[in-house]
Amino acid sequence: MKFTEHRDSNVYAVKHYEPGLVKINNITLKQSCYLTQTTIEDNWPCESIDSLTTELLDSLLSKKPEVIILGTGEIQNFPEPKFFAYCAAKGVGLEVMANDAACRTYNVLTTEDRDIVLALVMNK
Repeated sequence: MKFTEHRDSNVYAVKHYEPGLVKINNITLKQSCYLTQTTIEDNWPCESIDSLTTELLDSLLSKKPEVIILGTGEIQNFPEPKFFAYCAAKGVGLEVMANDAACRTYNVLTTEDRDIVLALVMNK
């Protein structure tokens, strides 16, 4: 799926997504990762939704987002309810969707200059 939206080149945006691959600006990644408008972590050690921990969420929360968009692979898989409660207790929303929808949602919200973290679990 190609994303053709034009925006400030200093802002990280998803340009292309397909199963197992995401292109952020001119960077192609094939492993789990997360990004904000200004930072990329290209090797986020979350290999599946079952391996999600509060420590992994803390790495996302450290970016001070309004919302975390968690892409769970090719299909939407919900993590345990405790993770939603953990984020809510810190005043941050946790939205869960398939990676393609997560990428689209991230791009839309960043055009509104919202503080968003997009975290993608890339299934191997």
